[in-house]
Amino acid sequence: MKKIISVLCFSIFLSEICSAQQFSKAVTKESFTEWNFGVAFIESGGFPFPGASFLWGKTHTYENNLIFEYEGGFAFPTLVTGKVGIGKKFENTKAVIGIRPFPFNIYGQISIAEKENGYWIASIEYNPLNPKIRTSVAVVNFGYRRNFELKKKKSIPPSL
Repeated sequence: MKKIISVLCFSIFLSEICSAQQFSKAVTKESFTEWNFGVAFIESGGFPFPGASFLWGKTHTYENNLIFEYEGGFAFPTLVTGKVGIGKKFENTKAVIGIRPFPFNIYGQISIAEKENGYWIASIEYNPLNPKIRTSVAVVNFGYRRNFELKKKKSIPPSL
């Protein structure tokens, strides 16, 4: 019952954010790479299991500081992973909530100490699924996200 209530609250929260914000054209689009290290808390045995991931993604920030981001890449021990989330930018801090489809988790993530080329991130994830089909109960991650710009094609000046 507690799991159903948490998923229901999360769904209501997401729908309120989406309906309250007006989606317009993104003001900024940032591409990034991200390294994460963390521990998964496995229900059977109750011990933390280490993991790591390397992801590529994009963050779209809109006029009202609403954030939409997605990322995917390689992970250990699951081989592949990805996430999709929405959130809000507060000055130099980004707070995001979202879903990791595989392994399935609901997550909250916050940026820490933003610099010119990137920033540190921390996230907490929870898996509300039935214990018989989930891979972990919760995951705690720390990582570094490095922003980069895609190379722009050089324009040839018109001849006179």
